[in-house]
Amino acid sequence: MSRGTIELPNGRCATESEALSALAREAKRRKTSYGLLVASTTERERAEIIREYCAEKRRKAREK
Repeated sequence: MSRGTIELPNGRCATESEALSALAREAKRRKTSYGLLVASTTERERAEIIREYCAEKRRKAREK
């Protein structure tokens, strides 16, 4: 994964920790390794995975 920032719809950027968590969770969901996920997806696909993860995280935080 490149060290570029992923801008979220609300104007803030995903942290490195959020990006790693999002990709690790997606790899687990696909029953593959983190390395294979990163190797088999484009930067654009990874950015979308991270955006969806952060959006879900915000939704869950609002529900509390």
